[in-house]
Amino acid sequence: MDTTTVNISLTWLDWAIIFLYMAVMIAIGFFFRKKQRSFEDYFLASKGLTMPLMIGTLVSTFFGLDTLFGTSEIGFFEGVTGFFAYALPYTGLYLIMAYLAPRFRQLESNTFTDIIGDNYGKFARAISACSSFFYSINTMEIMGMGFIFTMLFKIPYWLGVLAAALIVVIYTSTGGLWAVAVTDMFQFTIMTVTLGIALLVCWSDLGGYDGIFSGLAAYLGEDPWYFFSPSGGYLTAGVIAAYALTSLAVLCEPAFLHRIFASRTPREVRRALLISTPIWSAYEFACCMLGLAAAAAVGLGVIGEPHANQALMAVVARYLPPGLIGLFLAGVLAAAMSTADSYFLVSSGNLVYDLYRPLFRPHLSEEKLVAYSKRAVVVSAVVSVALSFYFERIMGVWVFQASIIINTVLIPLYAAVFAKKRLKSRLGGSLAVATGFFGTIAYYLLITTAGRFSEEWETMVLPLTIGGRTVELWQEYGIFLIPPFVLLAFIIGNLCGKKESPERAKEAL
Repeated sequence: MDTTTVNISLTWLDWAIIFLYMAVMIAIGFFFRKKQRSFEDYFLASKGLTMPLMIGTLVSTFFGLDTLFGTSEIGFFEGVTGFFAYALPYTGLYLIMAYLAPRFRQLESNTFTDIIGDNYGKFARAISACSSFFYSINTMEIMGMGFIFTMLFKIPYWLGVLAAALIVVIYTSTGGLWAVAVTDMFQFTIMTVTLGIALLVCWSDLGGYDGIFSGLAAYLGEDPWYFFSPSGGYLTAGVIAAYALTSLAVLCEPAFLHRIFASRTPREVRRALLISTPIWSAYEFACCMLGLAAAAAVGLGVIGEPHANQALMAVVARYLPPGLIGLFLAGVLAAAMSTADSYFLVSSGNLVYDLYRPLFRPHLSEEKLVAYSKRAVVVSAVVSVALSFYFERIMGVWVFQASIIINTVLIPLYAAVFAKKRLKSRLGGSLAVATGFFGTIAYYLLITTAGRFSEEWETMVLPLTIGGRTVELWQEYGIFLIPPFVLLAFIIGNLCGKKESPERAKEAL
């Protein structure tokens, strides 16, 4: 069956809601401009985020378009596997992070690269900052917002991408984390309410479980049992494992740790994470179920078959009435913007605070640090826009970004925070981050240049013949092929390197 383009008809009320939302976001950015007296004010909201603000900004930041469209995409193809194999592991990692977060907050650092640099020196700091930048460049959100603007305004995709980047850059660079945190509270409310309404309306109008099951049977032409099985259908065990392993990104997530460092107290950040976790889980489940409902709607002839990453939009556009469509689209934009503003802020800090100042201008004044960070938001946007034209699938972007942060940062960061001094050295940390960073990039270059795109599996695949047996390497496999080499490099470096206290490593910066 050929895919169809998603068309959404909007009333004046829908347009009014969308434009009002965007105007309010920009106005808040300018309002908080006056609160910036130092880099800590701009980048970390004076380390004064209270528990309610922490809940709002944590939840909305991680309700990005990778969740909205990525989880629903898997739900469209595989049903509840989108929740059990991809989303549920994140719930467990969020709970673990709730108990680890106070330890990070007690360190009084501004970024996790501060921790790595203090323990392993300039080289490790620079590489970890680069990995954080690649992770935080917002390609997924810019792709998603570009698609939405293209659909709404009937403009070319490239123009939609540019418009999306411009809006987020304006209020992020003007207001800093205070503006981001406050707007996230609004976005949190819009996102949770609209998604919940959309799921209830769609599920009810499709006839509940019986109607959904019948629609899936008609769509697949067979028993749709696997749509309700946690193990899924066509996804291989390797891909399921790869998707599940991306949840390890929670443990070294730049924006996640950024919020932890910006919290008022260690106790408040723990409580905020414990309250946020069930909200995250419910949102992921709703996205998955809407993707599943879209597949059933196709089978029932209610909608034409959309592209998988447009499934959620297709079924919502069919069922939500005027006014709620506008509110839902504002919620979709909220999902994108709440994530994009956070990562533009983090990535600009990577460029200026983590790289430029320690390597080239160690005595840069607070005033110039803030000014340069605002300009770096534009640099981050340019890179994000460029990469949005390189990747075609949102999940492909996510797996690459999760791989590069996990492979580069996870082992050396947690060794720096929790391991004894005798178990870590500057050489070990440096070798580990270099192996993870350059190994991941090399793997993805190999797969994307020498491999082929599999229409059946919808991913890049590189067939290799070893001993007469053909083995297929998928682009998703880098997330568990690289870490063993990182661990080996860390161990070898620690055995051969000179042990050095964090204080001496910090002095070397």
